[in-house]
Formats: sequence, structure tokens, C-alpha cells
Amino acid sequence: METARACGLEPYQYLRFLFEKLPYAQTREEHLALLPQRLTPDCLADFMACA
Repeated sequence: METARACGLEPYQYLRFLFEKLPYAQTREEHLALLPQRLTPDCLADFMACA
């Protein structure tokens, strides 16, 4: 959570995103794409708007 905060992400939004996407990630690249360092606040906002 601290890494998410340090990257400018809202922790609750990040967790919702992570728990939604993680079960479908199968490759190493897909798992790495879920790290908070690889996401932007805009990406999470778009996800929350669709959820």
C-alpha cells in the first residue's frame, strides 16, 4: 500500500483493480503490469469509472 501511495495511487482503488485483474493474469508480463509502479492514477480512475 505504501508503494501505491508513493506512486500517487489511491490505495482502495489500487486494491480493487488488483483483485479484479490478478486472477486473469497468466504471464510474467501480465503480473508485472499489475505492480503499482507500472500504473497511473488515470488508469485506475478509468477502471473505477467502468466498475
